[in-house]
Amino acid sequence: MHTAFIGRQAIYDRSLKVHAYELLYRSGPEESAPSPMDGDMATAKVLVNAFLELGAERLVGDSVCFINLTEAFLTGKLPLPLPPERVVVEILEDVLPTPEVIEGVRLLREQGVRIAMDDYIHRADNTELLKLCDYVKIDLRAQSREETTRLVGILRAYDLKLLAEKVETEEEMKYCMDLGFDYFQGFFLTKPEITSIKRVPANRIALLRLLAQLMDPKSDIDGLGDLIAQDVSLVYRLLRYANSSSFAPREPITAIGQTLVMLGLKAVRKIVSLIVLVELDDQPGDLLSQSLVRARMCEKLAIRSGVADPSIYYTVGLLSTLDALTKSPMKRVLTHLPLADEVSEALLGGEGDLAAALNCACAFERGDWSEAKFRNMGPTELTECYADGVQYSREVWRSMPKTDEPKRAAG
Repeated sequence: MHTAFIGRQAIYDRSLKVHAYELLYRSGPEESAPSPMDGDMATAKVLVNAFLELGAERLVGDSVCFINLTEAFLTGKLPLPLPPERVVVEILEDVLPTPEVIEGVRLLREQGVRIAMDDYIHRADNTELLKLCDYVKIDLRAQSREETTRLVGILRAYDLKLLAEKVETEEEMKYCMDLGFDYFQGFFLTKPEITSIKRVPANRIALLRLLAQLMDPKSDIDGLGDLIAQDVSLVYRLLRYANSSSFAPREPITAIGQTLVMLGLKAVRKIVSLIVLVELDDQPGDLLSQSLVRARMCEKLAIRSGVADPSIYYTVGLLSTLDALTKSPMKRVLTHLPLADEVSEALLGGEGDLAAALNCACAFERGDWSEAKFRNMGPTELTECYADGVQYSREVWRSMPKTDEPKRAAG
């Protein structure tokens, strides 16, 4: 089993009662903040650990959670399975108030999510975001006392609450009280606490297959339930989420079918996408995309050839990179998968139509036109099948973050 970690730091009101907790990304049991990592990934891990692993009730009781969100989550490019009444979304200071960001924040507000601006630095173009905010957090260490006083004066023109961050001494606490701050957070009050839980490792293969099926408009509840049931980690996470106080079911939800009906396919798609993102964060994106391109191309080759069950061709294409994804020989990987003999044979380079379709897809992607052939199809048909595969892969993975440039980590 692996261990999931998350940090939390209390936020206090003027009577020094706990108002909320900020949830922070932590990679281990140490109290200090982790070294910088991709901000999208840090946010994804906070969301998974808080709502699908540990459970919000265990972390914060009846309090609300402050969570940093990167631009990709704010604008809907990444899945955001949040219980609105339990969450305050923090807009990081490096997020620019573009029309796309403003619209994303507006949609979150309409869903009942409260909004905060983190480490606020005043700019003239922040006006529209300030109108949508419930809180503004001011870092005492980011500017002088005079600048902090001036900033508070500017923000009092808006209908929002002010939260002082990094309050580290009794004198700073008194200064913030006198200045009229509504809420307070910092080492003077409490340091971040680390919570952990042993988590069940996810079945990466099942997650990939499930994500692909979720993207299929023809998928149904029964089929998805059967696929989810193959992954104990996913079953655990979905049941925990469905039984949380955010939904308050009258009776405990104990079956995957009930969970799917209650949450709906849209919510399940978001949750699974987020889990896939976290579980496969150490894999190169081009390898995962390659799996999906091959899967759809093989399926399209089968459909154009009039094959009765094209889905088995899809499976062969999707699983064709398992050796690279798992860093194990394909023969060893297949001993852990209950696949039909013909599928296993195709993946091991055997004979027959399944192997021929896979060989065609692989040859096409490397530009080996002499080997890119399937039955009696011509170059135009093969190109159309490949182009469909590329488009399909983009649709499935369009929500995944780019990790080639470092971003600020959540917390």
